[in-house]
Amino acid sequence: MKLKSKIAGLLFFGTISLLITNCSSDKEFENKSMNEIQSETGVPVVVKEINYESFEKDLKYFSTLSGIMQTTRASAVGGRIEKVNYKVGDYVKEDAIVVQFPTDNPAVQYEQALHAYENSKKTYERMKALLAAGETSQANFDGAETQYLVNKRNYEMAHQALFIDAPYDGIIVEVMVNEGDGVDSKIPLFTVAKLNKMKAKIWASESEIREIKKGMNAQINYNGKVYNGFVSDISLAVDPYRRAFYAEIEFDNKNNELRPGLTTEIAVKVYQNQEAIIIPKNLIINNNENEAVYVSNNGKAELREIKVGSRNAISVEVIDGLKVGDKLIIKGANMLSNGQKVNEVN
Repeated sequence: MKLKSKIAGLLFFGTISLLITNCSSDKEFENKSMNEIQSETGVPVVVKEINYESFEKDLKYFSTLSGIMQTTRASAVGGRIEKVNYKVGDYVKEDAIVVQFPTDNPAVQYEQALHAYENSKKTYERMKALLAAGETSQANFDGAETQYLVNKRNYEMAHQALFIDAPYDGIIVEVMVNEGDGVDSKIPLFTVAKLNKMKAKIWASESEIREIKKGMNAQINYNGKVYNGFVSDISLAVDPYRRAFYAEIEFDNKNNELRPGLTTEIAVKVYQNQEAIIIPKNLIINNNENEAVYVSNNGKAELREIKVGSRNAISVEVIDGLKVGDKLIIKGANMLSNGQKVNEVN
């Protein structure tokens, strides 16, 4: 019985001693500062190994689309609209009559011009036959020919004033008048456009226009579909009112899915490198007016200066200072100093 009591006592005091030792050890750990712990184990960081990636830079603009060719025809004379032969969306051939005025319009004298043309044409053809037979002089023929050409031109002008035609094959994209409307001269009547291709004009600053070159690729993303285009023209002089330079972009529209008047965002691809070293902008540190980033090198943080090439909205292309295989510190860099021990936790 005495032996059991002695053993129990020894076990109790042993347990107490162990607890005191553990508590002392925990307190000693708690008393260490974060800096002391990090100096022993290293600052925890997340790294990304550098590899070649595709880098692109786009300049983006909002612009309104129009047909690659787009023309608005206006009235040459005032008066009543007699007929509108086509509606919006109709395909028209070149010279098709879209809008016409009555032939008795007093401002044109169409009927007189038509009769004069027809009579002078008959005279011209008769004099031509007589000249060939040697039965009239060259002077008589020349006079008949001159009168015929003058009357022909007068008739054509009268016809063009009353019968407003399409200047080329295309789609009617707007009709501004209805049959029976009374209009003044120079009033827009309709707009026709070629829609197999579309164009847009963007306005760029002086620094941006230096980056934009003819032939560069451009894109529209509309209704979930991408439409490809290219820069077709660039202005050489600044617009005095906008104080900007324009560039014209052409887009393929073979299915006529894009429509004139659509305002959309256009991205011009001004730079592309399929094998670039790129890093996020927010990792760059200003180091004595030089740009630098932290890399993990043999367990230590190295503040490495870099040379940056092109930049886009979120990333930069590094053209010197980093190489494939380097370990770029992407998390934890804000707690580092050059040469500090690091612990890669990813």
